[in-house]
Amino acid sequence: MARQEEKAESDIDLLIVGKVTLEDVLARLGDVESSLGRALNPTVYSVAEFKTRLGSGNHFLNSVLRGEKVFLIGDENELGKVGGIRLAQSRTNQS
Repeated sequence: MARQEEKAESDIDLLIVGKVTLEDVLARLGDVESSLGRALNPTVYSVAEFKTRLGSGNHFLNSVLRGEKVFLIGDENELGKVGGIRLAQSRTNQS
């Protein structure tokens, strides 16, 4: 839902942080995309890579953290712990 312009045919951005490869994720998304009738656009980071990119001010991750999110697994607190940040504080400081 980039730029808050969601339409029925819009793709769905999916951020995955954990012990999985992009290839593993892509192999499992075909049925989900068919079921939803929308393309899924996954981005996969290991926990270490997520922390490194977040710490270096990665634009994509900062946009994700500031934006609206729907959690499939975990929640905002868990994402903050993984990234080593307080998300509510981060969002306020960057507004």
